[in-house]
Amino acid sequence: MARFQSRAALRLVQNRSEAPAGKLADDRGSASHSSDLSSADRAYIEALFLEYRTSIRNYVARMLPGGQQEADVVLQETYVKILGLRDLQPLRESPRAYLYTVATNLVRDGLRRHIRRKTDHHECFEDANHTSPDPSPQGSAEWQQSLQQLKQSLLRLKPVTRKVFLLSRFEEMTYPEIASALSISTRSVERHMSAALKHLQTELNELL
Repeated sequence: MARFQSRAALRLVQNRSEAPAGKLADDRGSASHSSDLSSADRAYIEALFLEYRTSIRNYVARMLPGGQQEADVVLQETYVKILGLRDLQPLRESPRAYLYTVATNLVRDGLRRHIRRKTDHHECFEDANHTSPDPSPQGSAEWQQSLQQLKQSLLRLKPVTRKVFLLSRFEEMTYPEIASALSISTRSVERHMSAALKHLQTELNELL
């Protein structure tokens, strides 16, 4: 019976799908032009967006689970952000890099807000009450013991590895989402996940 409970506990961290997260950014409404901008500055900004909007949208869509729909929201927020600039000199010096930087930062901010919302509305793994597959008193006791061993194993992971693992398996974030939120590469996310799974397999092997 204990071996069954241990296998079930390990499957709890192995078999969760990498489902896409929900919508990240709220629609802020139509962009309003800043009264501080001259007509020439507005014309310059509008010309830039006509030139780069498609490439920025495609770039942003690759980082977001909602694809083009969410990318349109970020593009709109980028436009509003640029309209609010008091000094256009940095934009004029390197327009493409500046626009991409603003868009990237908005994506990361949105992902961080998404993580906070999920944390507010969902219990973390350490605090969640995971139901035993065996409702009997003995089965429940063995299940709780296996879960406690699993939690202790997770705590022995490096903080960033543990965070990557929990975001993937229990917050159901995709690898690109995690990479953007933590400012690391997708390859790094893959390495952290591999390390976490190897660690858990080794630590819990004696239970199987």
